[in-house]
Order: sequence, then structure tokens, then C-alpha cells
Amino acid sequence: MLSEGAVLDTFPDSPVPTTALADLERHEAILTAIPITAETHGGRELSERVLVQTEAVAIVAVYDDDGWTVDHRVEAANRDTGEVFQEAMIQAQGESSLVESPADTDS
Repeated sequence: MLSEGAVLDTFPDSPVPTTALADLERHEAILTAIPITAETHGGRELSERVLVQTEAVAIVAVYDDDGWTVDHRVEAANRDTGEVFQEAMIQAQGESSLVESPADTDS
């Protein structure tokens, strides 16, 4: 099993290039590695907020002055991976509206 620390250790001490997330997603232990927000800097797309999901956990990691930290963690034990991903995305969106809340989709 891949730990949170091992995932965060793969990131540079700066916002992560979205291409690095695609590379990380190729690792057999990673189900999903996507940018939550990304900005273009010098022709490269960089993300300061990412979602990484394994069989055991989904984490939302954020880069700030202190480096990479886990902002949200969603345990995945005995749960459907799609359900875990959706919950992590809802946590990742914070105050924005990147995805609909499950309550919004019941209408």
C-alpha cells in the first residue's frame, strides 16, 4: 500500500506540473491523480491543489508556504471507489462549485 507521505514525497517543493500527475497515475497503486485547480506559468500547467486516490484512501493535497499538506482524507476501506472519489471531490471543492453535491443530484 502506498502511504500519503510516499505520495507527497513524489511532489516537488512547488506546485506540481499536471504532467507529473499523469505520470503518477500510471503507478499501479494509484487509481486517480488529478489537479483540482491548475494555472499556466511559463507555458506549463501547475497545480497547487490535487486529488490522489488509492485503494485505501483518497487525499486532497494542497501546496502553500509550508509545502505539501493533506487538506482532506477520505478512507476507502470496504467502499466503492466511485463513491470515495465523489466524496473526495466534494471535499476538494471547498467553497467553489466544481461538482454537484449529492443532495443537488437527487432532484
